[in-house]
Amino acid sequence: MRLVRSLSAVSVAATCASLALCTSERSPSAEDAILARADSLKSLYASQPGLGNPTVHRLAEDVYAVTDLYHSQGPLAGVNAGIVFAPGAALIIDSGMTMASGRLLWELASARLEGTERLFLVLTHHHSDHVFGMQVFRDEGARVIGHRMVEDELRDDNGFYKSFIARMEGWTAEEADEILGDVVLSVPDTTIDSDHSLALDGEEVLLLVTPGHVDDEIVVFHPRSGTLFGGDAIYEGRPPNTRFGGPEEWRTWIGQLERLNDLDIGTIVPGHGKLSPKSLIDTNIEYLEAALDSVTQSGGSNTP
Repeated sequence: MRLVRSLSAVSVAATCASLALCTSERSPSAEDAILARADSLKSLYASQPGLGNPTVHRLAEDVYAVTDLYHSQGPLAGVNAGIVFAPGAALIIDSGMTMASGRLLWELASARLEGTERLFLVLTHHHSDHVFGMQVFRDEGARVIGHRMVEDELRDDNGFYKSFIARMEGWTAEEADEILGDVVLSVPDTTIDSDHSLALDGEEVLLLVTPGHVDDEIVVFHPRSGTLFGGDAIYEGRPPNTRFGGPEEWRTWIGQLERLNDLDIGTIVPGHGKLSPKSLIDTNIEYLEAALDSVTQSGGSNTP
């Protein structure tokens, strides 16, 4: 595992390839508790299975992205997450696919916490690569927020989802324990089924319901910094994953992406892939439109 840190302006679309700091005229000071913590954790997590090759990015004074966390499909599918701070609160966006990913996110966030802040974890949807680390934040007292249908997916899990992933990957129970950790899934404390404004001590964060990839998808938008945490509503470096729906869902997805285009976005943190400019939304729309055209030409098959 390599734990890399990066300083990025909100308009930066690419990450650093090494420990050298990315700089621009809008970059913040290099003195930063989160980035310092990332450096200090490199040796601690060097041989940790189930962590991937995470990079920590400072996007604004109180906004961070962590990219390339572990995914069972390999580094090209690396998982992204986010951390947003307010004077008396912290918001984490997604918890990764493993308990190690969740612990890393918590270790990073706690570098700026005094222990009295309100803690929130937003799950962008119910898939394993975004929720398996959630118990880390439960243990720290975080309030978990997700779409109403996430509750339906995670209720009474009792280890089923972890066992399912292990079977899909061909892992033994011991291998699953080593890689994924002691995964414990639970229903959100707060659920939404329409757009919601979350007030963090005067800091507004928008939770926007964006079905398409799956019905319980939401994205998180931080207006002050122009940062959009896209979950799996937006893909970078690979085509949108359309296998959970068909033409009707893809049309809905396109409509939601067109709605996101109305936001004043500086940086997109997709659920997988590199930090990107707003134009990534149009790239995803174009792919989905081509998928619809392909289905029409093939006479109705759901395979783009």
